[in-house]
Amino acid sequence: MVGLGNLALLSAAAASLISASLASQHEREAPDRNAGRYIVTLRNGLDSSTIEQHVQRAASLHARSDSPMVEMGRRWSIGSWNAYSCSMDGDTLAQITTDDAVEFVEPDSPISLLKHITQTRTSWGLSAISHRVMNHTDYVYDSKAGEGTWAYILDSGLLDTHNEFEGRAFLGYNAVGGEFVDDFGHGTHVAGTIAGKTYGVAKKAQLISVKIFGEYRAFTSDLLDGFHWAVQNMTAENRLGTAIISISAGGETREAINRAVEEAYKQGVLTVAAAGNSDEDAKSLSPASAPNAMTVGAIGRGRSRSSFSNWGDLVDIFAPGENIVSAWTGNNSDTRLVTGTSMAAPHISGLILYLKSIIPYRTKTPSDAFRELQRLATGGVVGDVKGSKNLLGFNGNGVVILAE
Repeated sequence: MVGLGNLALLSAAAASLISASLASQHEREAPDRNAGRYIVTLRNGLDSSTIEQHVQRAASLHARSDSPMVEMGRRWSIGSWNAYSCSMDGDTLAQITTDDAVEFVEPDSPISLLKHITQTRTSWGLSAISHRVMNHTDYVYDSKAGEGTWAYILDSGLLDTHNEFEGRAFLGYNAVGGEFVDDFGHGTHVAGTIAGKTYGVAKKAQLISVKIFGEYRAFTSDLLDGFHWAVQNMTAENRLGTAIISISAGGETREAINRAVEEAYKQGVLTVAAAGNSDEDAKSLSPASAPNAMTVGAIGRGRSRSSFSNWGDLVDIFAPGENIVSAWTGNNSDTRLVTGTSMAAPHISGLILYLKSIIPYRTKTPSDAFRELQRLATGGVVGDVKGSKNLLGFNGNGVVILAE
């Protein structure tokens, strides 16, 4: 397998530091024996006893190693997808890779958060998704506004006390340890765009923070751990028809990430993913390249694809992603302007929740939500889509949606 490059929360400033040589999911080499940390994905169709037998064999191999760095990590299971993280020396890696229960092994390399672009003009995103034509300054929406719905936000944490959230934000799960706070504002900004009282699309939705970044970096295993928790919690709380997972992060294409997203989709979980900021085909990133992720590209005020936004047939829809104002973490009323596909994705996350509150009978399953979002979207207005679906998110302007 190719080595995992840096995975960044997808503000536009990250684009210049994402490797230009990101490999597609079909271009693989053997894992680097010196990398140490790995994700092991097991074959589909294994029964529970076979899985447990493999895990016991793996644990025994790890226990026999003389290296104190060789150890088993975390385990995950969604539908037919089963995987775990571990650290291995070369001998252990060779034995695990050839085990009959193993489908593939991928490096679990560091992922990094990079600095955001901050600009000085006011936001225009909400008006852009509530009008078919440009240059409006108001946001028109139905008063249900996402009531009874939930967003699971895999990000840097959340300032749950911020005034934008009105007590609707909760700290769900911390995959990276340490204090459960938003260290650098990204997750709070995303949450504000999804459901803030002023800057949010679905102003009455509930927000659950799943922290996968700490001190500006994490590992793929942290993303998988947070994703697994979100799917399990959503299922346990009977929210499959009323919730989504929103991920404004991405890195080199990884089968483990894409497989998890696909299995969750089969279980009734829709994942919204930022397309990425490298001005390249979105097939090079995960989770954006997962076939059934709702992959979101960014546009500017003129409705052309943002110069940094990734593109291609895996990009399902576009949303505003330049100069977006939302909540920040300096204090409980702080705001900041940020640019990136990280800002486009939460517009669509909020829009799906908004639609779930208005027309739940037409958006119950992931495929229903996909179909309704794309049916309602404004078509043919985005410039320079480069093979992407030419659709701009639209909320129905408060009344259109019910008439159609």
